[in-house]
Amino acid sequence: MPGAKGGRETPDPRAVRTRQKTANKTERRRLASNGSMPAKGVMEMAEIAVVGAGLSGLVAAINCARAGHEVTVLEKYDRVGGEPENHPSVDSTPMLPGPLGDFIGVDLGPPQVTPTLYMRSYAYGERYDIDGGLLHLHAVERGGRSTSIESYLHGLALEAGVKFEFGWALRSQADLAHLPPNSIIATGLHFESFLALGIPFRQVYGYTSTTRYEGEPKAVAYFSDMTRDYCYLANANGIAYALFFDRSGPVRRALVEKWAEMLRRDKDVDFREWHPFSGAVAVSALDNPRLFMGDKIIAGTLASMNDPLFLFGVHASLMSGKIAALAVDDKARAFELYRDTLSFYRKAWTLRRLMDMTPMPLRRQAMRAFLGISRARPGLYGKIMFYQIPGLRQMEAGKFT
Repeated sequence: MPGAKGGRETPDPRAVRTRQKTANKTERRRLASNGSMPAKGVMEMAEIAVVGAGLSGLVAAINCARAGHEVTVLEKYDRVGGEPENHPSVDSTPMLPGPLGDFIGVDLGPPQVTPTLYMRSYAYGERYDIDGGLLHLHAVERGGRSTSIESYLHGLALEAGVKFEFGWALRSQADLAHLPPNSIIATGLHFESFLALGIPFRQVYGYTSTTRYEGEPKAVAYFSDMTRDYCYLANANGIAYALFFDRSGPVRRALVEKWAEMLRRDKDVDFREWHPFSGAVAVSALDNPRLFMGDKIIAGTLASMNDPLFLFGVHASLMSGKIAALAVDDKARAFELYRDTLSFYRKAWTLRRLMDMTPMPLRRQAMRAFLGISRARPGLYGKIMFYQIPGLRQMEAGKFT
């Protein structure tokens, strides 16, 4: 699941929901009593608030500021780059840096975005080597290091005049009430925002680890009986990152240690410190995708910018930031772009549901057959991957110019 950004512990969403409802009621009564509740339907504004300093939030802030808006980014942590325990990290993802950069108004290239030489996948004992160029595969460094994409976008945002307030977290509907209309909510995988906005979600669980590693960027994925999803390893800029995740339930630490031993033996990469994470993704239902919630604009993970099959999200989250910024001034055009970006969502969601319902013996055969296409018809395999990544096929066709 490229782009994992979660907390150190696995919270119980039901407990969070109960606490949040109580806080919402108390705060709404207080706001109503002092007259500070925002008027409904007010869409004109002098200031834009962007909640979340991740990929979509930073791109949204940059584009809003360049359009002449006064922008303040509200970030949960004390810096950009997400949960410190789970970063720095490296996402290996299909991407078209040139057209994507033109669309979002940001030059994309090394060291933040680096071409990946190859993708090696292991599926239940079989090995499949795939040319990274076929998939337009790129390594994207995430986190707070100077070589990360968040640090790069943060610098561009400051140059554009964006202000930042760190230590502000969106936890309830009461917090939403304090935000001006047209605020952009881009808070990643955090449960609280899903619950505050009433957006259905699918919970994900896992472990991450980072270690020093030199070498050209490459990616390795493992499909096995250890998880209903997958594990992957990617590297860039002197670090290697490993992610073990599962949507079906909490990951057992013993399985993580087993995979770590496989990496030591087969890849000569030693991951010693593993950090748990848990989060939410907006791929729970067919009607999950949404760009607007009341007078707020939704972006990134909250807006279903992860593909339902494998949860790739970097390319679409960057696109989502530009779409969200456009929605401030041109909602009709923004919604048209958003709808085009997620045109394959319902098909991908249905395929994922079928995968989840498939017994493991048949699932093994299906995954081997799918990856076997990369050997027999690599061009077709590349097209299939392009279809599943939100916005990638349309961008290749020149629709987002």
